[in-house]
Formats: sequence, C-alpha cells, structure tokens
Amino acid sequence: MDATLTTERLTLRPLRPEDAPAVQRYCNNWKVARMTTRIPYPYPDGLAEDWIAGQADGASDDGAYRFGIEYKGELVGVIGLERMRSDDFEVGYWIAEPWWGQGLATKAAHRVVAFALEDLRLDRLVAGHFEDNLASGRVLEKCGFRYSGEAREWSKARDGEVVCKRFLLSRETIGTAER
Repeated sequence: MDATLTTERLTLRPLRPEDAPAVQRYCNNWKVARMTTRIPYPYPDGLAEDWIAGQADGASDDGAYRFGIEYKGELVGVIGLERMRSDDFEVGYWIAEPWWGQGLATKAAHRVVAFALEDLRLDRLVAGHFEDNLASGRVLEKCGFRYSGEAREWSKARDGEVVCKRFLLSRETIGTAER
C-alpha cells in the first residue's frame, strides 16, 4: 500500500530522519504541545529523531499510520491514525503555529479520513480535542465527526488531566461531512 497521500495543497508522507529538526522546533512550542495528549513540554532534545526512527513507511508496529504533512515542500505538522484499546482508530494531528488558520488541518484530516474508510475499510473513527481547542473541534466537525461526549485525558505538556470533547465518525455519518 502506498504510504503517501495527496490533496490539492498537501502531501501526507512517511516521516523522514531529515524532518527531525522541524518536529523538534514545532513541538517545542507551548501553544502546540499543550493541545496534545502525547507531546511533552519542553520537548527533549533527541526525541524527534527517536520518534521518527520508530516509524516505517507510514505504518508502525503498533498498528498506527503516521504522516508528515508537507505544504509547499515544507513539513508543517503530523497527522495519523492510531489503534485504540477498543480496536477503534483515533485520528490525531498537530499543525505548526505559523500555519494555523490556513485550513491545512482540515484538508489533511479529510484525506486521512478517506484513507481510513476507503483504503483501510474501517467502519468508524474516533477523535477528540481539549475543550480549550475550539479550532480542532471545527476541523473534526468539517470532516463529519459528531460529538459523542466528554472524557478527562492526560496531557504530557500540561502534566495533568484536561477535559476532552470526544467525537465519532461512522459510515452512517459520512454523507453529512462538509467537503
């Protein structure tokens, strides 16, 4: 399976060792890290290299698919699908602050949702955003996700639990997605 996905504006591709400096720089931004569950802050030196080395052609050993988001030849974020304990796959992403507000997360999420439903033949996806990250909520809604409740989730950057709005996309809701 080709691990590179494209849209009109973006290339979603496997992460490469040469992406490590950009990942390090962008993840070491409090505004980015605080909106994620897994990115620590401050972001330790060497972590980007180690994390990227654990990826292989977009699919890791843990059943996850992770893609670097490339825009105009530059890495601007990461998006992926990760298998959860329930066997659902969760969509997760981050965009570097200089590219916020340009619709890149929405375009990348639309493409990953299509990959999950069409290529992987998944019946449903889950996602979430911290309650103070309304922009991420809009991205999920534009992709057809529907609110399904709240949970408390750990944020490494915040070193504590944060209220997370949970969302679900199933084949029944696909036709209602904004394109």
